[in-house]
Amino acid sequence: MKAKGQTFEILGMVVLGVAIIGLLFFLGVFSMKDYTNTAKDLTERQQLESFKAGVNSILYTTESRTGKTMIELLGIAAKSGNTTIYFGPGVGEIDVKKELEWKFDAIYGKGNWYLRIPFPNVSADVQIVAVVDTSASMCEQIYALVTDVPQVIDDLRANGKKAEMTIFLLGTPSCCIQKNGAWIPFDVRKETKETDYFHVVAMPLNYENMVCRNPCGGQGSNDEDWGAGLECAIAMGPYKGPGQFGWRENVIKVAIPISDELPGGTECGCPSGGSRTLFDRGLKRATQDDVYIFAFRGDACGTIKTGAGCQSVVVPDNYCSCSRGTLSQWMDEMSNTTKGQMYDLSDVSDSAETIEKIIKEIQPNRVPYLEAGTVPPKGKNIRSSTNILPVTVLGKYVELYVYHWNK
Repeated sequence: MKAKGQTFEILGMVVLGVAIIGLLFFLGVFSMKDYTNTAKDLTERQQLESFKAGVNSILYTTESRTGKTMIELLGIAAKSGNTTIYFGPGVGEIDVKKELEWKFDAIYGKGNWYLRIPFPNVSADVQIVAVVDTSASMCEQIYALVTDVPQVIDDLRANGKKAEMTIFLLGTPSCCIQKNGAWIPFDVRKETKETDYFHVVAMPLNYENMVCRNPCGGQGSNDEDWGAGLECAIAMGPYKGPGQFGWRENVIKVAIPISDELPGGTECGCPSGGSRTLFDRGLKRATQDDVYIFAFRGDACGTIKTGAGCQSVVVPDNYCSCSRGTLSQWMDEMSNTTKGQMYDLSDVSDSAETIEKIIKEIQPNRVPYLEAGTVPPKGKNIRSSTNILPVTVLGKYVELYVYHWNK
């Protein structure tokens, strides 16, 4: 009986021991699982912090040619709405996207990251240079420009649309205008309503290494060469002060050739393709300098008043047909190539109204965002970082979104 009791006691101890061992094993398994999860969380946290530190290190690196950090370059890109920034002849262009790409590839590996920066909406100022044919048939158009447009620009500025305009006259108008019911010789200087934001200047004969006013075939009048004149006006930029010209940074550049003839005159073109050569000079400069062209085509038809006595002169039919044919085609080509538009000026009041329309409607040529890297794949553990970048010149901030994953 005693032996039997001891047997049950031993069995009880065995069962208790097995239970204790099982409990310890059970607790050990869960403890190991917690340890594994903790280690995994720590590893992931470490990788995330390492990723964010890498992003910050890239943003504060200095680009060698400009001496600017990537944060500064991204701020400039966000302001201009362009991923390529020009820093002048000494430095040249900096492609901000390419700078980011090689830096991120070096740290995270090609195909393992993606970034995106939405750019802010910015309304840029508008600067306009107009090149005006001053032959007698353009007299009324010139009069409307120098008297009506200044008020248009002042009104737009009062409503928050910052614009300014410089008119380059290719010569001195020798024609007549109608005032108070009578025809009188046109004195452009006397009639011009110049303001701080509207200027009328004479196109120089030469600028740098360019001839700005060419007579057809090398002889005769040179007041109709709006092709070479356009090249010079774009190179010079708007009037800034006595003897000073130039475009401001981050503006919308607009050029307006205004004529009823082909460049160089003789109505239907210079011999040996001279008109086309002059035309191409203006177009090349506009495309090179990112200038929108809005060509204004006048109508060389009907009767004009000219001379000291304001006598009537009938415009020959071939002049009229040329201004409505070849000239229209060329101006349309130039405008479309530069993403502008050609306008037919059928009435003298059209010029001021059209300039107002252009200033109101034109938008800066901006990209909406900077995007680089590879779009994040599905099924990957994606790490993300959001960085706030200042756009100092705007007094605003933009957000940089960066994503990273392992292979």
